[in-house]
Amino acid sequence: MKAARDTFEMNQKSEDCFPVYCSVKEVRAFLLRAMEAVKVDREIAAVACESLLHASIRGTDSHGIRLLPHYVAGVLGGRINPNPKIRFERRAPSCGVLDADDTFGGAAAVAAIDEAIKLASETGTGFVAVKNSSHCGALAPFALRAANQDMVGLAFTHATPKMRSENGVRPFFGTNPLCVAAPMLNEEPFCFDSAPTPFSNNKVKQYREEGRQLPPGVAADRQGVETLDPELAEQLLPIGGYKGIGLSMVVDMFCGLFTGMAMGDEVSTMYGNSMSEKRKLGQFFGAINIEAFEKPEVFKKRIQDLADRMRREPTGETGSDILVPGDPEKRAQKIRMEKGIPLTKKGRDDFYQLAQSLEMEMIRGNDDE
Repeated sequence: MKAARDTFEMNQKSEDCFPVYCSVKEVRAFLLRAMEAVKVDREIAAVACESLLHASIRGTDSHGIRLLPHYVAGVLGGRINPNPKIRFERRAPSCGVLDADDTFGGAAAVAAIDEAIKLASETGTGFVAVKNSSHCGALAPFALRAANQDMVGLAFTHATPKMRSENGVRPFFGTNPLCVAAPMLNEEPFCFDSAPTPFSNNKVKQYREEGRQLPPGVAADRQGVETLDPELAEQLLPIGGYKGIGLSMVVDMFCGLFTGMAMGDEVSTMYGNSMSEKRKLGQFFGAINIEAFEKPEVFKKRIQDLADRMRREPTGETGSDILVPGDPEKRAQKIRMEKGIPLTKKGRDDFYQLAQSLEMEMIRGNDDE
């Protein structure tokens, strides 16, 4: 056991000791070159790349630019439609359904939340269900679009069945995340973006790639027994046991029942299946116009006060800061906008292989400047 732990620690150090920091501008250009190389529609590519970039800027690396090779493979394999005809149908004064035509989930999500914002501007609330979509990455970029227009933004997506049922031995629901964002007075919007599991499947993959040991309470092996070894991790554990399962089922209700897409253990998987297989995911987005309930300046002042009062609460023996949801992401964003986005050796290797295969210029970073 000690030898295995030492190996994990040694691998972690070897990965983290040689980060290359790439400016946001440089990363954006690389992402767009890759999309252009596989003939993705320019507007779709710009939005899809921005959602990946946004996640990495905010420190959500598991859902950030590391997914670019996977997305490119999806385009080349036929899973992702690079030139979709996205269609929106208004079904009621404040509701509609968007058909993503199997394109990038991030592009579909932006189209959907923008339609929801339009509806909310007119009626006070706007809700858009998305069908025939694919992986959309972190949800924060989409809910924040509403928050930046003095609205409360909502975002839901279902995902690969990876979460072990409470008292079960195999996964049934996905790590179905939900996100709520709201404007604040003196800082970037409040943003809670979380799956009903401590880790996402992509974060476990990230730990596996980096040779890092998983924390307790995160994953289970094929038999449903908890494990700290990312190589053995095949299932994720829910937060709060039965309550985490409940949250996942609620998200599936919005994303599966309102869209006609699959639910629970029938949702398609992100990895392991042919890249020609469409994901056919459902998502759900909402915007609530604050002005329909309260003056926006009053709302923002009160939520700011709530957050500030929470941060001033007494701390325990560790002395660690008390964090409001979204604080770690805001801190990461401040650092990375100045220093750049870090790429581990694995990340650089993946990007190099992608650049070689697409015959395009490799990202440079500060190692080569």
